[in-house]
Amino acid sequence: LVAPAGWATPLFTALIAYTFFGLDALSEELEDPFGTQPNDLALDGLCRVCEISVFEALGEPAPKMIPAERFYFS
Repeated sequence: LVAPAGWATPLFTALIAYTFFGLDALSEELEDPFGTQPNDLALDGLCRVCEISVFEALGEPAPKMIPAERFYFS
């Protein structure tokens, strides 16, 4: 890479290193999706939706939805 790029070699190296650091930060964020951080899965809400669906299928009164307090619903 040094011969064809010449003086731009440090620039290309920094760009590649920045990309790998970004991928590392992304992998750390996605490493544990089952928690209470803002980017984690809203498992309480998902389980409540499944529970409501089961109650409706059985013809029983469904429980109320859980308000979004610790998660960002999209």
